[in-house]
Amino acid sequence: MRRRTGTAMGLGENDLLALRFILDQRTAGNPIASKDITRYLGISSASTSVLLRRLESGGFIERRENLTDRRSSEIVPTATAEGDTGPMLAVAQRHMAEASQNLTVDEARIVTRFLTRMKATVDQIGIA
Repeated sequence: MRRRTGTAMGLGENDLLALRFILDQRTAGNPIASKDITRYLGISSASTSVLLRRLESGGFIERRENLTDRRSSEIVPTATAEGDTGPMLAVAQRHMAEASQNLTVDEARIVTRFLTRMKATVDQIGIA
């Protein structure tokens, strides 16, 4: 669903994840810098710079001077991102919620057990 939503908006999956993170942090009143996105996505700072340039050129974010740390800039979602992206993501989330509401209790338990096991498996990848 995330990939399809991103495609509809002209964004890649990491772009969409970053934008959702930026919007959520803004809603929570937290300033966001590129290092926060790097940490959140687990990508290099070079990849983050490229990602932010795409979001900026697409009109989804602006970079502003960070008033508390002049060495970095603050990443701020634009009115376009808040107006267009939020509702589109809300629709996607509503569709996913509707799909899960149709599960029986037993089906929900099975899916939950599977996803929990899959997450634990994926979390172990790369751990020595």
